[in-house]
Order: sequence, then C-alpha cells, then structure tokens
Amino acid sequence: MKIRDILEKIDVTSSYVPDELYRRTVLSLCHNSAHACPTSAFFCKKGAVTDGHTYAYSAYLNGARIFIAERELDLPKDAAVIITPDSAKALATLSVDFYGDPSKKLRLIGITGTKGKTTVAISLYNVASACGIKCGYIGTNGIFYCGKELQTANTTPDVVQLQQTLSDMSQNGVSTVFIEVSSQALWQERVFGLEFEACVFTNLYTDHIGGVEHPTFEHYRDCKKLLFSKYCAKNIIVNSDSEFSDYMTSDSRDKNIIKVSASGDEQCDIYAKNAIKFKRKGIPGVSFDCYYKDSKCKKDVFIPMPGIYNVENVLLVLAVCRTLGLSDGDVKDKLATLSVGGRFETVLLESRPDSLFIIDYAHNGASLTAVLKSLREYEPNRIICLFGSVGGRTFGRRRELGEAARDHADVLIITSDNPNREPPMSVINEINAAVGDTDKPVYLIPDRKDAIEKAVEIAGAGDYVLLAGKGHEDYQLIDGVRMEFSERRILELADAIFSASVQ
Repeated sequence: MKIRDILEKIDVTSSYVPDELYRRTVLSLCHNSAHACPTSAFFCKKGAVTDGHTYAYSAYLNGARIFIAERELDLPKDAAVIITPDSAKALATLSVDFYGDPSKKLRLIGITGTKGKTTVAISLYNVASACGIKCGYIGTNGIFYCGKELQTANTTPDVVQLQQTLSDMSQNGVSTVFIEVSSQALWQERVFGLEFEACVFTNLYTDHIGGVEHPTFEHYRDCKKLLFSKYCAKNIIVNSDSEFSDYMTSDSRDKNIIKVSASGDEQCDIYAKNAIKFKRKGIPGVSFDCYYKDSKCKKDVFIPMPGIYNVENVLLVLAVCRTLGLSDGDVKDKLATLSVGGRFETVLLESRPDSLFIIDYAHNGASLTAVLKSLREYEPNRIICLFGSVGGRTFGRRRELGEAARDHADVLIITSDNPNREPPMSVINEINAAVGDTDKPVYLIPDRKDAIEKAVEIAGAGDYVLLAGKGHEDYQLIDGVRMEFSERRILELADAIFSASVQ
C-alpha cells in the first residue's frame, strides 16, 4: 500500500506529504505507538480512555512517518500528516483493503447479546469442527483455528487484528468462522466491512453501562441492534423468548429470520418442550424435546450443562447448524458431550470427593442469578458462592452481584475479580453493603487465591462450590498488569494440600 492508495480510499480534509514519502510502501497499519515502525502508517484514533493524537510523537520516535489524524500534529517536516474526519473509520476502511477483504472468502457467523455469546460461539465451533467443517473462533476465550490458540484483549479484537486474523484463517483453509460481536465492537466499528452469513441474538440485559462503557441502556441496546440492521446477513437467528427479539429484527424484515424458543412457543421455527434436569456421573445437565416447525419432527437432546438459559443457547446452535447444512442428528450427538471452557466448567477434587466445584464466567447480577437458581434445582446440600467484581468500572454490577448471591447462595465468599487500580477492599465493601444484614456466612477475602483455598476448606458433602466471574480467564488484572492466575490450577494445588493434610 502506498500513500496514494490511502488518499484515494478515505475521506481527506487536508494533507501534507513530503515528496520522498510518496514512494514508501506501507507494510503495517497501527494505532498503538509501541507497534509503530518505519514501514507502518500510524492512526491517531480516539479511544474511550486515551487519545491517539497524544502518542503521535512517540510513534514518530519509533520510526513512523505516515500519520492519519483528525487534527494537525506537531511533528517534524519529514512526516506525512493526512487529516480525515474520522480516524477510526479510516483505519477500518484501509484494514479491509489492506488484508484483501477476507470476509468475502469465509462464512462468518456473528453472535451478540448480553449473555451466552461465548457458549453459543464455542459450542458452534466444537460441533461444526466435529462434523468435519474447518472452523475458526474469535471471541472472549481467544482465537482458535488450525491448532492455533491466541489471546485477545477484547471480546471482539480491534479492526486491524480482526482483519489480519480472518485473512490468515482464509489462507489456512478455514471456511467458517464464529465471531462474538460485542456492543463496544459495533459502536467502535471494529467489524466494519465484514459480510456475515448469519447473525445471532441471544438476549439483552442491563450491563456495560456507565464509565468508559455505554452512556445509557438505550445506547447499549441500539449498538447491539446494529449487527442486524447494518450488516447484510442472509440469516438472522434470534432467541424469541427475549423481550427484545422483535426490536432487534424490526429493520430486518426482508431477511430470513429464524426464531427459537426454550419456553415451547410453537410459532417459532425451533422450540423446546419437556426440559428436565438430570445428573450424569455427578455432573448436572438437562434434557429436552426439540421440535422443528417445518418438518414437525422431534429430537431428544441432552446437554451436560444445567439451566433453561443453556437450552436457549443450544437451540440457537441447532438453528445455526441447519443454515450450515449439518444434519440435526449429527449435531444432537455432538451436543451430548459439549464442553465450553469457563462456562459451567466442572472440577472434581480428591480431597472433597462429595463436593462439586464449578468455574463459570457469570459476572453480572442476571448471569449469577441464573447459574445459582439452576444449581439450586439439583438440591445440593449448600451452594457456596465465591465472587467479586471488576475495579474501576461497571459499578452497578456490585449491587446486583451482592443481591444475587445473598438471595440464592448459602455461603458467600466475596473476593477480588480484576481489581486493576482500585483497592480490592473498596470493591468488596460495596458488594457487601448490597448484601446487607444476613444470617448466612459471609467471608471477605481480598486475595482470590486465599478465597479459593477457603472455599475448598469449608466444602462439605453434597455442596456445590461456584467460582464466579473469572471463567476462562487465566490472569488477574492488578495495577494495570495481567498477573498469571488459573482458578483450575489453584483448585488443584489446594486439593493437593488438603489431601496431604488428611493423610
């Protein structure tokens, strides 16, 4: 890519380009000054917290000489400065072109919603892969394809990483990609230029409001809707049991809309009836009758995860798999052994053979309530709930989490999640204030490792111990630094300690 290509493909208000730079080839696009080099074009993009314009000189010192910005920059005269009304849009436009518009060569399935994105996306990835489709996954749990596992900073990566990843997937023979599309990604146009085969709506609850996130619930809701109104998916698949399903599809009447219902709504294309709980080798799950409106046929479906919300998730999986041409029977068989890391991930410990430990990403009031209520249906002796909340943002979650745990658990262990730069006890005390006066045991333990060890220590026969909030994450964010942190590993180490003490 040359400077003339940049000037032709984006809106330009004004530009200054030294003659010698017209011949320079751009080999990378970046908006982080640490990634800048002599062959990169640096985009001064405004973010939720920082403004890339303030890092232009740092990018210059790292070798960048081509800058795309929204205002004039104080740089030496050997730097090209191209002024555009919207640097983020310019970056998105050029990223699509730079990486050869890879979405046109792939079947993309986009999944959005407050809860269930990861479960649906990874379930689709696992099922479709097991059925012989060469797949990729991009989302909260990272990036998976062709044996590669990469980490991402956000649920939906930035536009450059996303286009680069899709390009590499295409070059490696991937045909189908399942992408979790967050509201922030839609707001910031990280998925700009993508063409979707299908888009999926799971549900909508109040979350991600305030601070550096969405200013209002309506803004959050409308950003979600963009996936269905702005992107030209052939198929739109929605959870009809959500009160917002019709709103999400109100501008998509000309599309193939597929509705699913876990509550047995026979007007939907796929619906469930007769859901019953069961245990298999001590692991809670659910079975249900799945009906297909077009053929009037019925399938018996079993999944090793509890709760009606997981029935909703699985119905969405079944609907997407139909659009991919997979047989209902093959998909049903694969679902019977379904496993999604950090989503109702069960752990059995030798030192506590009669207790069940569950790692789950439930990190807001609605999701924690749903998990706890589902566990209660299996009649455990006690539910011990270990949880916290992130520092520095989403302050409204703290009250919701405290109330959910107080109302639906028997023992509360309030600890850190990702405290970042906020003192852990500040977050913990806010949550505990929401819990209020209760006769239930409540432990306030700022170190999450110590909290997990306490949970193992007090777990008894028939207890379910829920470690909520971290899920798949293998780190803790403390003072701006990602510290290695694996809940499964800590459980295993605690198990070894308590096993040794018994011996």
